[in-house]
Amino acid sequence: MKKRVLITDVDNTLLDWQELWYETFSAMTDKVLEISDVDPDEFYAQCSVIHQKYGTSEYSRLLEELPCLRELYGDDVVTVMAPAIDAFRAARRRVLKLYPTVEDTLKTLKASGVLIAAFTESKAFYTSYRFRKLGLDGLVDYLYSPADHSMPDGTASARFYAPESYSFTHTVHHHTPEGEVKPNPDILVQIIADLGARIEEVVYVGDNILKDILMAQQAGVADVHALYGASQHKPEYELLRRVTHWTPEMVERERHALKPGGLMPTHVLDKEFAQILPLFEVRS
Repeated sequence: MKKRVLITDVDNTLLDWQELWYETFSAMTDKVLEISDVDPDEFYAQCSVIHQKYGTSEYSRLLEELPCLRELYGDDVVTVMAPAIDAFRAARRRVLKLYPTVEDTLKTLKASGVLIAAFTESKAFYTSYRFRKLGLDGLVDYLYSPADHSMPDGTASARFYAPESYSFTHTVHHHTPEGEVKPNPDILVQIIADLGARIEEVVYVGDNILKDILMAQQAGVADVHALYGASQHKPEYELLRRVTHWTPEMVERERHALKPGGLMPTHVLDKEFAQILPLFEVRS
């Protein structure tokens, strides 16, 4: 049967998060190491500790909390590291974009009456920023993401501007249960119930065999592998592993899932996002 609901992963499915993270983090790191001359191994190890503390590899106040930089510059870290922050932002402006055909495909689906929801593990602050910058506010009806992480004592928020600067105009943003991560078929089933849909009406698409495909299959949902976005074999992935917020157990679990002969997806998008269209009743 043709489907009427799309639930999509976000990072490495709608946009190349791997490239975005790598280019921005590398640009910032190059400047940090140039200015400070700290030991790179020490720098990366401390990044990993802080990322694990906050449960994200995108923590926006990373430089302020790194012991190696605080030892050198105290409370002046942000001032001294302004060129590194500028390099990060310049790289983000250059790299942040949707994959080819994503925008047109979402517009076609929406015009055909398909309900579109996104389900991501990225924290609310970082995901909502990308949604607004990429024009996804309104193209996606519902966004499900974790809430923002905690902040250091004496820091009220990760946000620097007025609250309305971060809000959506059209997309409805819900938070997933605290501490729950993919693959969790119960969350996916609950999202489907929230949308007022039946499991057999839904397509779920994502790039990660373990977190996305396994979860969809366990929930009984039609699964689609965004193979074009699979990042686990890219050279840049090794840097992410080095400073990631993932625990060693999570990394090993993913390695095992990626072994040849492992989990097989039902549908595969090997070229582009638009290949998903035949699964829906699309109006010309």
